[in-house]
Amino acid sequence: MIQKNVIKIIEALAAICFSFLLPTLRAADYDPNPPFGLDQLKPVEVKIELTQKTIKAYQPKNPYNIFINYELGMHCVGFDISYCCVIPPYNSIQAQAVESGSNGEKPKLLTPEDKVKLYYYLKDNSYSEGNKMRYWSVLKDVNGNGSLADPGDNMANYVWEHLFIYKDLEGTLPKDRSIKKRIHIGKDIMVPIDAGPSGKPLAGGYLDYAPDNGGNIVFTDSMIPEVKNIAIKLTASNIWDALGLPLTAFNDSVRKGTIRTITDKDFQPYQYSVVELHNDSGKPLMVEGKKIEFFGTNPVDIPNCVMCHSGEGKAAKLSKQAGFTLFEKEYEYWKKNYPDESDYMARLSASSINLLELHDKMFKTTFLKDYNPNASSNRLGSIGSVNCADCHGDNVSGNLQEPRPGTSGYKAVKGRPLTEAIHAVHANFLSDMNDKAGRTVSCQACHPTHWTNPNMNNFDTNPYQIIDSYGNNKYAQSDQRIAGGGCYLRRDAHTNPAVHPPFFLNPLGRWYLENVSMRDENDKPISEIRGLTCTDCHNQLSNELYKYDDLDNGVSQEGKTLRNKSVEQIMKTLADGDPQRFLDMADPRVKDGNNPLYEFYNNHKGAVLVKTTKDSKGNLKLLGWNAKEGDPVPYEKASGGSDWWLAPAEPKCASCHAAPFVESTGGKYFPVDQPRKYSLYRFSKAHGKIACQSCHESIHGLYPVRAEGEEKTVDLTSHKQALQYSPDGRYAGPVSCAACHTVNGKGVPVQLAGTEYENDYWASVVLLHFMREGDEKLPIKELIQKYPYQKSRQIVVESWK
Repeated sequence: MIQKNVIKIIEALAAICFSFLLPTLRAADYDPNPPFGLDQLKPVEVKIELTQKTIKAYQPKNPYNIFINYELGMHCVGFDISYCCVIPPYNSIQAQAVESGSNGEKPKLLTPEDKVKLYYYLKDNSYSEGNKMRYWSVLKDVNGNGSLADPGDNMANYVWEHLFIYKDLEGTLPKDRSIKKRIHIGKDIMVPIDAGPSGKPLAGGYLDYAPDNGGNIVFTDSMIPEVKNIAIKLTASNIWDALGLPLTAFNDSVRKGTIRTITDKDFQPYQYSVVELHNDSGKPLMVEGKKIEFFGTNPVDIPNCVMCHSGEGKAAKLSKQAGFTLFEKEYEYWKKNYPDESDYMARLSASSINLLELHDKMFKTTFLKDYNPNASSNRLGSIGSVNCADCHGDNVSGNLQEPRPGTSGYKAVKGRPLTEAIHAVHANFLSDMNDKAGRTVSCQACHPTHWTNPNMNNFDTNPYQIIDSYGNNKYAQSDQRIAGGGCYLRRDAHTNPAVHPPFFLNPLGRWYLENVSMRDENDKPISEIRGLTCTDCHNQLSNELYKYDDLDNGVSQEGKTLRNKSVEQIMKTLADGDPQRFLDMADPRVKDGNNPLYEFYNNHKGAVLVKTTKDSKGNLKLLGWNAKEGDPVPYEKASGGSDWWLAPAEPKCASCHAAPFVESTGGKYFPVDQPRKYSLYRFSKAHGKIACQSCHESIHGLYPVRAEGEEKTVDLTSHKQALQYSPDGRYAGPVSCAACHTVNGKGVPVQLAGTEYENDYWASVVLLHFMREGDEKLPIKELIQKYPYQKSRQIVVESWK
């Protein structure tokens, strides 16, 4: 055993030392040309203000652009809420609109002040409740009076009633903040059928605009009795938003039968959202007789609980051995009584009962005490459908208090945060479900894995599906990064072998490139990028880097941070110089009884939220997280969801990418983010007020998504979306300057003509990432003085890859 451990440490040390011995990958003579042609751009001659010379240039690709995205990287939700709700159906359409700068003019980010509105709808997906979803038809006691017969007694209202406002969605707080003045979502303001919690209809309508301080602001209470009325900004600033639509993966045109007929082939997980530019009176704006409209991607899919928790799945088999029978009766009921019931839907119902049955056994709950396997409706009786967030705090739904106020049907208790409760159990139970390298395949196995092509949604015949139809691991002797389907693998830029430098990497990013992305399942170097998997970002190292940060300036990384330091220094500071500990944090693998992934979820410690002290009268006084006085209060003391889904526990671009390719500094959306630390990617902006998501798309579907033809591309929607802004009709990477700007032959905005930037596309890309809010208003001379070319060029050289 001692010899084995010594060998493991030597191997780990060798891997890390390998990264130190590598020659620094730099590009002293990099190619300054853009990675695209200008084939689809119209030539134009423009006079340059800085030099007063006339040059040949190219008009922007589109006279207007609408950039469409969504607020979360992975929409992992159920559509049949009859028995339980893990995460409420919630999928937002978000957008920014730009009037391009034709003929050398500056582009303009459009707001309601420009007398415009944005109209949205989803292509071939105008409703949910009925033969796509069971949600409003699922009974639940919203008022807590013991009856399921009151108006509005349904799950769609019930799951949101912990959120409230006093007057509006602008965050207005009245002088009288008593509980009786609160207006609760779902209870006082009922959620219309096929609409989100703010009332936005799935069938289409106008997006709401969030001003500089953010929008769709609701309130909730914390776990600290003295700290109430926590403002949650659901929409980032300067974004147009249709909040929390109850979207499904099913198109109107294919849903011909009842909900009972749904099969795997019905799933279309990458939905088309369409946004049109209208004037303030509601008439579409036209250019050359055509509407100004663009489409975007809204991913939505169901987790794969059904595969393991029903039929011959691993959990189902073990349940049978333990004497559990109700989930089999559930399956039999549906198949016996309803001729149109698909095997998928019967298994889906059975898996829900299996989960509740296991929960009752393991945690002494009584969710199935009234369950009647022969009832034709309300099969759980007085309990009603189980809302997991009643006991398990969940920040993503703004549910900070545990047990959740207003719970009905059962006695709620304070459980573990929802993320920990699910992930820790599965990380332990599925500790043998790994690929050959020892990386867990359970992330891809459990999260959604449907494809655009319905023929690829057969889990047994699709060679890239990571599991079969009973949840068995198909990649135990291979590399999971070759697998695909779903929201990340074989989709996102970080798993796309077609990507090319520059990658703009810091030392840790280069370590990942050489020791993970460019190595196979045997840890042998390879010539084609395999990329990163889920646990290379969602890991302990990411959390520790966040906790260490105390930034004076996030864009330039001035202040206290390890993100611009060597791997050796990171390992010394965060892993006490232990190579194996560093590897467990950075690239967790399950081998020889070592399960760092389970440790990550089971032993999680939230970041310090604030510090507290008492004033002269003994009242609670809140101080900043880095104050020199006061007692530290970790997130778990204030939120039943700890810091999961919030900035402290989510991965950062800044972990691997060199500044300025980093998130915004936080504090604007506290407590979702914090001052002097990096915010979430979805709340971040560069190039003035342009959201990172506008040019790069949303996390897990970052441009360029992997494209392998109509039949074998996981996500065709996002690939085609990128082509709307492409200057040559082929390039599908991050949105280029040519989408909105008049550019020169190098793809550089003509505003930079006459400066050192004008012939260097990549240095110009660095410049636009340096530019944060307010910088877009600077005269060119001042902008270049603030961010000189030589500095930008040096960043390209040092971070090329």
